[in-house]
Amino acid sequence: MTERAPRLAGLLAAAALLLPAGAAWAGPGVAVSGSFYVDSWIIPQGASAVRATQGITPDGSLKVGVDVNDDLSFSAKACISCHGIELEHANLDFQPKTWFNVQFGRLAVPFGEYANRVDQSGHKTTSAPLIFDMGRSAYADRSNFNGPVVMLPYVDTGVMVYGQFFLGSSVQVWYGGYGVAGLKGSGDVDWMAMRSVPYTDNNRTPAYGGRLALTLTTEPGGLLGDVSLGGSYTGGRFDKSGRLRYDAVAADLAIPFWRFTLRGEAALRRTRLDPTAPGYAYQVVDDFFDKRGFYAELEHPLGRYLNLVYRYDLLERLGAPLPGSAAALTPDSRMTRATAGLLITPAASLFVKLSYEYWRPSGYPEFHSGHVGLGGAF
Repeated sequence: MTERAPRLAGLLAAAALLLPAGAAWAGPGVAVSGSFYVDSWIIPQGASAVRATQGITPDGSLKVGVDVNDDLSFSAKACISCHGIELEHANLDFQPKTWFNVQFGRLAVPFGEYANRVDQSGHKTTSAPLIFDMGRSAYADRSNFNGPVVMLPYVDTGVMVYGQFFLGSSVQVWYGGYGVAGLKGSGDVDWMAMRSVPYTDNNRTPAYGGRLALTLTTEPGGLLGDVSLGGSYTGGRFDKSGRLRYDAVAADLAIPFWRFTLRGEAALRRTRLDPTAPGYAYQVVDDFFDKRGFYAELEHPLGRYLNLVYRYDLLERLGAPLPGSAAALTPDSRMTRATAGLLITPAASLFVKLSYEYWRPSGYPEFHSGHVGLGGAF
């Protein structure tokens, strides 16, 4: 706690300076936006061994964008969540052409389609998919599942080239390629280290990756809406010595039809481990483990003010558990979750979220839980 105090104080001071500056510069060329959400995760007393961030937590963001000139802009976004106050991005964006742009600084790395919807105002569920969950997943501490495939938002320091163009008259292409510091850790990825200052690389090997997304645009008012298909990759070395490698891939598909939207995404990260390390509870056959999973989601309106959403997702960890792992973790551990949610929009820019979740992990007790939250966007 004492180690985080100076860090939080510094970020709060930066936010205090940023807000008045935003007000003073408000006008042409300056844009301020954000959202705030308060959520309560209700877990029954009988599931006290879940080891998750329970109770009431905040989830907010504040974004400031400044147009420096016709081709150059600056953007910064601060977020508050169960981890504290963090920078989601702070970068300069050189945009001479729609098909060629360069962004550098602290980046929101484009991995997966859900990276576009991480704010609570950007999705209808109360929680993130298991493969991307930032910190409110059951049994997600380092001795158990140790979080997702890739934590979103994935924030890193580096440079990215991106752009968009049309193939013919109906297929829009978005691409992005980047070089960044990469994930950090020792035996496995240390997600808290990714959000701890200083934001420096822990080895001399940069990571790299990219995303490609295709959107088939359709005529307005038709039965089928704009269909999108995307693929993402990121890879590098995560330990201090630069010996242990990780590679992660994801594929996504979204299909709007009539009043429904069906979307799904699958992701996999293969992480090399050190088979010579002492303390393995199982025999090490492969010198890697896989973290993988998927989610499938269906949403539709129910009248003017209500929206329903249903989701089923899976997270698996395949491979020898690392030394010090919980006894319940095996070489084939998995967790499934079924979610039903309701989004209520009683007024413009205001929303209420309710959801029910049924968790079924292997080797751990299954349990039921619920969420209730209130939020708004501006």
